[in-house]
Amino acid sequence: MDNVQTFSQGSEQYAKHRPQYPEELFSYLNEIADEHKSAWDCATGNGQAALSCAKYFDRVEATDISAEQLQHRAIHPRINYIISTAEHPPFHHDSFDLVVSATAVHWFDQPQFFREVDRVLRPSGILAIWAYGFFAIEPEMDKLIAKEFIEPIDPFWASGNRQMFNGYRDVALPFDEIRDPPTFEMRIEWNLEQLLAFLRTWSAVKRYEVELGHDPVDRLKTKLETVWNEPEEVKVMKMPVFFRASRKSA
Repeated sequence: MDNVQTFSQGSEQYAKHRPQYPEELFSYLNEIADEHKSAWDCATGNGQAALSCAKYFDRVEATDISAEQLQHRAIHPRINYIISTAEHPPFHHDSFDLVVSATAVHWFDQPQFFREVDRVLRPSGILAIWAYGFFAIEPEMDKLIAKEFIEPIDPFWASGNRQMFNGYRDVALPFDEIRDPPTFEMRIEWNLEQLLAFLRTWSAVKRYEVELGHDPVDRLKTKLETVWNEPEEVKVMKMPVFFRASRKSA
């Protein structure tokens, strides 16, 4: 499966089961942006980041290569959705005060994308990229998930995923990096079925199922039911957010 297929397949599940990014992140972007006229959310998926950007920016252009993802977009009067690649967006020079890419830049031709960001971003504009890492629940449960699920699907991650797991440390941002940003964390309260539904949106899970013919989440479910107590019990999941930002020169 190529990347477009993995994100187009079951796109409605992304809208239902992918967790929202922390509001503190968007509040921080609001603080460091000099102007708030327009923002571009690149690889918007179903519009999670775009929706939060729309709280602070007058206009948000949200692009994605997957028409299926955009069918499940979040509707907001300040958001305009467009089918487009990251590397060839249909925007004029100096169009945006902010460009963001949430859990996506590892899929791009980064040098070409950054050239486009330089073209469409206004002087002093902000580029921000981020993604979230593996979640933690409770030590016993984390060990079980690592052994019974994370390890078996590991060969099915694409190289881009591994760049994300490395915290985007090797991404060469095109402008001066904003140093010492706040630390962000996602905290989600889910029951067992909500967690399993989230795991089924992972690209490695989809590749595993296509190549091996069975769903690795089903096996994990059987194991987790022995330690979760009641399936409807809600547990707190913590996910680190890998965040980097840079500012174009004035």
